[in-house]
Amino acid sequence: DVLQRKGYGFVNGEHLRSDSPLSLASVTKQFAAACAMILIENGSLDPNEKVSHYLPDLHLPKAERELKIRDLVWHVSGLPNFIKAKEKSSIADFKEQRGLDFLTNQTHAEWLATMELRRSPGTRFEYTNSGYVLLARIIEELTGEAFYRFQQRRIFDVLEMDQTTDSTRFNGSGNMKTTLLDYEKWDRAVWKQDSRLLTPKGYERIFEGGVLDNGEPIDYGYGWRLHRQNGQLVWAEHGGVGSGTTSARNLVRRYIADRTTVAIFAQERPSLSRSERDALVCEIYDRARQPH
Repeated sequence: DVLQRKGYGFVNGEHLRSDSPLSLASVTKQFAAACAMILIENGSLDPNEKVSHYLPDLHLPKAERELKIRDLVWHVSGLPNFIKAKEKSSIADFKEQRGLDFLTNQTHAEWLATMELRRSPGTRFEYTNSGYVLLARIIEELTGEAFYRFQQRRIFDVLEMDQTTDSTRFNGSGNMKTTLLDYEKWDRAVWKQDSRLLTPKGYERIFEGGVLDNGEPIDYGYGWRLHRQNGQLVWAEHGGVGSGTTSARNLVRRYIADRTTVAIFAQERPSLSRSERDALVCEIYDRARQPH
């Protein structure tokens, strides 16, 4: 049941409503990870396989061992992050050399091949948007279609998320837009383990944390940060921070025990800090637990 779904304030000069398109920023990653899990479940994608198996013509840098699919999902790849200042400078040079106006999933992968790894894969958790864009590129190679089309066909169309859009050329890490109405459809499908998308085991694997090569656990699953107490998953969450005119300041948290989701999507409010979003989610959750 929806206890509260409402827009406050204005975006682009228009009053925010439940059907207003909102930038998801990095909340996008949960959809890319679900696309990967769909392919894992049908046997097309092996999370333990090397990236070079799926992209044999892409010669990524190596350090101790080759990059694997699971490294991209869990943010343990050691890849650079395209949003960082140093990487932006490198990308500008790359585009100039190639005569490119923008990066696509493919040219982003080609740019990665010109860069050094920050460290050997599987040795440390370090959040990087580039890993998820590379994951989207692999999905394109496996399916033979643009990532946004696969995602549209296998998730958005199935759940009738007709107010949700993604970039047509650069995917996986943060270019999606959706509405509160559409996000509700997605959230309900995950809680109910909608069999049109994944099996119950597939949904469970999404919220299983990764591990480093030395066996150390990671508090990150398939597009979700995980919070555990005494070995039990208490909540799964993900934020999203945009830049420029979007200035997304988002936070989605799923409380596992009582199956409650609090989702905040804010735009044009860059001053809304992570701690303020966390406090707001906690306050909303406490109110939701009170008798109605």
